[in-house]
Amino acid sequence: MKKILFFLIIFLSSCSTTERFLPGFTPDFITKYFKEEVKPYGELPNFVKNTDVIAVWDKKLPGEINNEYSFLSMYKLDDRIFIPTDANNIHIVSSETGELKKTIDTELDIFSGIIADSDLLYFGSKQDTITAIKQSDHKVVWQRIMSSEVMSISEVANDTIYAITNDSKVTAIDINTGKFIWINSQIPSSLSIRGFSKPVISDDKLYVGFEDGRIVSYDSLNGDIIWQNQLKAINIETIIDRLNDIDGSMIIDNGILYVISYQGSLAAIDSFNGQVLWTNEASSIDGLAENDDNIFFVNDEGVLKAIDKYTGRQKWKQDQFFKRLIGTPIYYNDFILVCDIENYLHVFNSDSGITSGRIKVKNKIQSIYVEYDSLYTLDNELNLKKYNINKIK
Repeated sequence: MKKILFFLIIFLSSCSTTERFLPGFTPDFITKYFKEEVKPYGELPNFVKNTDVIAVWDKKLPGEINNEYSFLSMYKLDDRIFIPTDANNIHIVSSETGELKKTIDTELDIFSGIIADSDLLYFGSKQDTITAIKQSDHKVVWQRIMSSEVMSISEVANDTIYAITNDSKVTAIDINTGKFIWINSQIPSSLSIRGFSKPVISDDKLYVGFEDGRIVSYDSLNGDIIWQNQLKAINIETIIDRLNDIDGSMIIDNGILYVISYQGSLAAIDSFNGQVLWTNEASSIDGLAENDDNIFFVNDEGVLKAIDKYTGRQKWKQDQFFKRLIGTPIYYNDFILVCDIENYLHVFNSDSGITSGRIKVKNKIQSIYVEYDSLYTLDNELNLKKYNINKIK
């Protein structure tokens, strides 16, 4: 044990500013060996079923997603689902039938996930590139060398995508030519969990969360910084307590930006001037979900919480799943969907947090997508399933 601790301390203290934890050095690992607080995850609680999760179809696609540090997930546009794999491929699948329409061999290690419009696919790679590929003939339209690994890319806005690289640079790229419009460099944190949140765009402003708990608002047209703020770490007693990453998805609604950090807080911030409206002590490396009244998140103890959007007060918490619930919750038709460490997908009532249904997925759930009355799940063996969720009358 002492040797393990010594190695980890040496590794952390000798990191360059662009390094991240080695594979396996996850937050739970750190908690276990530094704070000695990790407990086995709880038993699966009983519940009264009042929701049916009905399978519509189940398709096995070629390949897999087997890299624990890959943030790969499916991306849906119109009637197509785009699925990246560890084999450098992108599958294009019918969302209606699950039929595999085509497979594109990118010859690159896709890392940032996929963004699509009606014509092109955009993705960042471990080879420090951003690439635009034509969907119809698979040809590369443009490719640009970046300063380091591409960790995250935004949705398309004003013919521009925004990329975050591993060295904390933010780059605006013209989707028609691939030319850089502007680049803004931040100082990378020397201590970080590997990952970046997806940039959020609203009203010609770009919002980016960084590894040290900072949120920066940029003018999306020229890269000028409008404001910046920081979510402070809760308790700083050890070097590990300094971890304060913003890795999960942020939400902007009615001019308010909602953001959560690891070992920091959930905050509501005025998107115009950066003023913090309220904070709620919280810790999560995953993202947020919302409905009209509440923000939902799963903390690093596996507790699902609902927080009032306007006051920051807790509405309810679901704490019967100690260390079981993981990932970003999904709001769907008055339900909250959350993954489980044993590959269950749980369905909770969004008004009360009471469990109303669950399904068992064969392998690790990689991503979830919901739209209208349809739910899609993708596991790491590339089993793509479509479900309908119905309340039992």
